[in-house]
Amino acid sequence: RLSDKICIFVHILIFIVKNKDIKKWDFSIEFPAFKKFYRTTMIKNIKFAKKLSLLVLFALLFYSANSQVNHDFYIKTVDIKGNNKTKTETILRELTFSEGDSISKKELLQKTEESKKNLQNTPLFNFVDINILNDSTSNIEIEINVEERWYLWPQIAVYYADRNFSNWIKNRDFTRTDFGAGLEKYNFRGRNEKLSFYSIFGYDEELMLNYRDIFIDKNRQHSIGIFLKQLKRKETGCKIENDKLTQIKLQNEYALKSYSLSVKYSYRKDFYNSHSIYYGFENRKLSDSLLFFSPDYTVNSQTEINYFFLKYIFKRDKRNSRIFPTEGHYIKITTVKNGLFLLPEDEINSFYIKSEFSKYTKLSEKLYLGNHITVKFKANNKTAFFLNSGIGYNSNIRGYEYYVVNGTNFALTKNTLNFKLIPKKVIYLKKIPFKRFNKIHFTVYASIFADAAYVKNSDISYSQTNILDNTLLYSSGLSLNILTYYDALLRLDYSINHLKERGFYLHFEAPF
Repeated sequence: RLSDKICIFVHILIFIVKNKDIKKWDFSIEFPAFKKFYRTTMIKNIKFAKKLSLLVLFALLFYSANSQVNHDFYIKTVDIKGNNKTKTETILRELTFSEGDSISKKELLQKTEESKKNLQNTPLFNFVDINILNDSTSNIEIEINVEERWYLWPQIAVYYADRNFSNWIKNRDFTRTDFGAGLEKYNFRGRNEKLSFYSIFGYDEELMLNYRDIFIDKNRQHSIGIFLKQLKRKETGCKIENDKLTQIKLQNEYALKSYSLSVKYSYRKDFYNSHSIYYGFENRKLSDSLLFFSPDYTVNSQTEINYFFLKYIFKRDKRNSRIFPTEGHYIKITTVKNGLFLLPEDEINSFYIKSEFSKYTKLSEKLYLGNHITVKFKANNKTAFFLNSGIGYNSNIRGYEYYVVNGTNFALTKNTLNFKLIPKKVIYLKKIPFKRFNKIHFTVYASIFADAAYVKNSDISYSQTNILDNTLLYSSGLSLNILTYYDALLRLDYSINHLKERGFYLHFEAPF
């Protein structure tokens, strides 16, 4: 019948449109009754068979013409310029394309943009440009121009001996200052490895040696790191009273001495996901005065603590910037077990899991929304004070810079609306002869924000001297963010919290 023939024509046309790859055509699978149709209709009706063949021919010609417009490009070469120190394979590892790839125009533009972001998110380059050059209708050459940073940094600096800069300024005790000397070598051996050595003296005495991101395979998927740290303090935080960290300070002896050694193994199969495992050991020696002042600093009031620890971290990072992201998302899941019971004197036994999720959305050319959630769950067993951190350490809420809230579990959310006041500006300093320093950039964002958090604490004695646990904490305010050269960020916040306390706070990193 005519209607049956029309249906068959339409069906085959749809099939051809959906399946551009002729090698994958299989009518017997697409049409289970195709064999029966062939025997009953095609063989008996020669005219219809000819018409059908002509229709298929026209469809192929149509696709051939269409493919001339949306044809695949063949990447003939990838040429990298400006990498005087950085190994070529280090740069190639961050590219989402490679020589010999066939790629459509749409995918090409997307992959070059992703590759540029990947390179800019390494601490290797100040500027990255990717150009596409045509030498024919289908063959292309990709040229990547990078401007390398300065990688060797002597460290002569002053450090504040507090949880954050605002807290240090408020205390106005400038004796709580450390002086440090050391050396940082970024892009060590041209492989994006980092070797650092610090010696800190003054208020605290600290010695650190770190060598990380040492790749051990040709595909740069497996890497290791080594971390060594020694610390001596005459003053250290040891309890929380009135929701603030209380310090003990000794004159003639160290309140705390410790050293730790850990190794790290990381696996990064693709560009955005990574898995890391830390295995380490720590020794802590405590003064009798510290234990007398804070009996809960340890579990069994021992003056010497030895324990092993195991940590696993998963990261998924699709942000457009590590320093001040405005698009993409970031996921981090951390699992830590302190105390593996490998030593007879091991009194440490704690476990927690912490999940962090950040989402960055571009609303317009100048308006960006950021949302963040952190949730931490800790096994409900007695934990030494120095391992029981909540809000006010690595996780914080704006407007509560002066406070510390400990507990077994907590949840917090941060929400920011960023407005780009000044787009990225590049300034050339002609009087500076050094190429790595005479071209700087800066961007300015204005922000409004609202944060909230809740910390659960079942310790009755803790709640007798503190009021911020088991209470909804919330704050809001305004912020000015200046992003500039060498990943430097200056952030000035004005906020008000649920205690109706107002204040200005200075930070040197993004809120999340």
